[in-house]
Amino acid sequence: DIIDSVGEDIVLTVDVTPDGHGDCVRKVLDACSDITDDRKSKRTRKTRTRQVFVKPHEQQMSIAEFRRLLRKDYDVYKCNRGEEELESFPIRNNTTEGSADDERINTPTRRTSPVVYYSKQSDCLRTEMKELFATTIFPKSFQFAEEAFGTGPPDAINLWIGNERSISSMHKDFYHNLFYVCSGQKEFVLNPPADHLFLHEGDFPSATFTPVSRNNNDSEWAVTLDQDDSGCDSPKEVRTKWIEPDITTNESDKFPLLAKSHPIKVSVSEGEMLYIPPLWYHRVTQTCETVGVNYWFDMKFDNAWCYFNFLQHLSPSQKHCANSKGGPW
Repeated sequence: DIIDSVGEDIVLTVDVTPDGHGDCVRKVLDACSDITDDRKSKRTRKTRTRQVFVKPHEQQMSIAEFRRLLRKDYDVYKCNRGEEELESFPIRNNTTEGSADDERINTPTRRTSPVVYYSKQSDCLRTEMKELFATTIFPKSFQFAEEAFGTGPPDAINLWIGNERSISSMHKDFYHNLFYVCSGQKEFVLNPPADHLFLHEGDFPSATFTPVSRNNNDSEWAVTLDQDDSGCDSPKEVRTKWIEPDITTNESDKFPLLAKSHPIKVSVSEGEMLYIPPLWYHRVTQTCETVGVNYWFDMKFDNAWCYFNFLQHLSPSQKHCANSKGGPW
């Protein structure tokens, strides 16, 4: 048990979301507008929505508190789990001034029992969890990997702790990735880099989940748009390129090119290791409470990178032409 090795008081930086879906593109409630029905001479209000890339809220807590929240209401979740559409949360106004309509649309959505996931990355096992790394439970590197990749020791070693309530949406990394499951089971869906043309990557406003406290008994959530304050002028909207659809759901009508992609589902159980090459897309979740560790080795920006970069910079008309001829295969 990790707590037995490091004690209950060590502080972690934990990803917290209302439903386990952070770092993904999702619908948010944006604004209200008036709609007039001339036949009934009646005005109604309709809420506009838009697609936004939403990151999890980061919260520091003791490892004991993290474990408590990880297991809280877990049995209830297992009974009620299903493939429901993601809830739309309201955008929270960054300013202190606003109209009555702004107040209405910026009312947070109440949600109990937030979902916690330890996925700090940033070399967290050698920094934030250095006491655990000092126990020598985990190897400092793998000689075979250093020789195969020709990059030397790993750039980062990360610890991952979560359960099936947490889902990492489809993304790619610029690293050779060795992922080892210490306990539990991970589920990966992998797509090769050449599937970039089929995965419907888009450019979206970036935002972050924000917990809003009304009183001590309520847990409520909203979404705060990210802003770039580095310039001299007014803050600019931050945007992120990300894969919009969830490849595990049936969204072929909305995202027809997904049918041409080549997903590979891989289950990795306790004591097993998976190698994910650089630039390979992957969606990740767990089938139960799972502890894993991964080693990131730097990639070389060689021919593989040049080809992938070429695919990324095709114009929409060029992508359409490639798709009509069966893709880049």
